[in-house]
Amino acid sequence: MNIKMIAVDMDGTFLNDHNTYDQERFKKVFKYLKQHGIHFVAASGSQFQRLQMQFSPFEEDIDYISQNGSLVHCGSQLALTAPIQISDYLDLLKKLETNFTKKDLIMKTISGINYTYAEKSLSDKYLAIIKRYYSSVKSVVSLKNLAGLGNKDQLIKVGVTFAPDANFEKASAKLRNLLPPTLTSLNSGFNTQLVGTANIDKRTGIKYLQEKYQIKNDEIMTFGDNENDIEMLELTPYSFAMHNASSKIKNVAKNITSHDNNHSGVLDVLEKVLMK
Repeated sequence: MNIKMIAVDMDGTFLNDHNTYDQERFKKVFKYLKQHGIHFVAASGSQFQRLQMQFSPFEEDIDYISQNGSLVHCGSQLALTAPIQISDYLDLLKKLETNFTKKDLIMKTISGINYTYAEKSLSDKYLAIIKRYYSSVKSVVSLKNLAGLGNKDQLIKVGVTFAPDANFEKASAKLRNLLPPTLTSLNSGFNTQLVGTANIDKRTGIKYLQEKYQIKNDEIMTFGDNENDIEMLELTPYSFAMHNASSKIKNVAKNITSHDNNHSGVLDVLEKVLMK
């Protein structure tokens, strides 16, 4: 095994349920990775700013695939973007308003390169949920107004969160049937679908970094727990589904971690496989 890149999902994979990880243990693992020229990639449906904050003081030595592949950063440098077309964005907002009730569709978030946006009318309860997963948040009067941001920001993802008692699979299928060919949707966990540019996912982000660093598929190790990790788990023979992942994800990955996300399952594999 000649591993040159490690790509890890964050929520439900690298992070525990308290949104943290064992930093002292990671510090030792990361030192080993740097000494052996192995790139560490945080690959998430979440926001770049949040990811970078979680990896302080290592942030400049890490690559980030955020918004399910729509943004790629090398350290703090933006390397790749896949924004949503404004016409598609406005059409999507109209379809969401027309086809879903407020009871079933409880929250919409719009993520750009610089900020994640939510409407001012959103309750404190749901705003607190957004701030758990996004660190740079702005409230706006109307999400429709974001179409006029111009060069102030680029719209990257639309987060569509359904109520806990809604039939998530049925609602997700309905949402996907409403999308034009230029948009796609992935389950990002927490009853949320992330809608973005078609044919963009974590795997396309990894492909960009592979070309940049000249790394082959069988030189990559990937870790994930959810539907938005499938493409990167299928990429390499050294893919790991988390112990806490669903059977669907475990059937895709070539390996399964011995421990779940609450017991440092990723770090456990890296220590046993790479640092033995």
